[in-house]
Amino acid sequence: MLCPYCSSDSRVLDSRGAADAVRRRRECLSCGRRFTTYERLAPSEIRVLKRDGTAESFSREKLGRVLERLARDRPVSPRALDELARGLEAELVDAGVHAITSAHIADRVLKRLAELDTLMVERFAVNYTTDDGSIRTAAPQPSPQLALPIPEEPVDAPDADGEPRAARRRGRKQPAA
Repeated sequence: MLCPYCSSDSRVLDSRGAADAVRRRRECLSCGRRFTTYERLAPSEIRVLKRDGTAESFSREKLGRVLERLARDRPVSPRALDELARGLEAELVDAGVHAITSAHIADRVLKRLAELDTLMVERFAVNYTTDDGSIRTAAPQPSPQLALPIPEEPVDAPDADGEPRAARRRGRKQPAA
């Protein structure tokens, strides 16, 4: 790493792991100044192709929230859920995947959940699988409404009093013709 003050090489004095980064204390070999650097993993560039045709960046946090909802009132540790999400992301990055459908992600999550908890598998399957057990791949099509046509009455059709309905709706009588 180059020194930010004189652009010379530096050496690492101390390394410590932080929550999502590595903190390194460094010293410049030329000027002797000390500085700190933080090294973080680059965000994954995986695009998720959703059922409705849109695409968004893969989010391990979003997957984690889904897993937390599935694990509600289950004897599954938060660490196990985090490892599942991290493992899935690592698997996709290692495979060199740049774009993946949400159905493929759901299939991989389903396989990993089967190793963790059977009730979580059932909860997940309710939302992400079809009736025949396959993962949903397309947005559900709205069912056509079965409505009987309503017969239209003429606007000036008389009601029981012999008065045109349009006049009654407006609150005044029509002049007699």
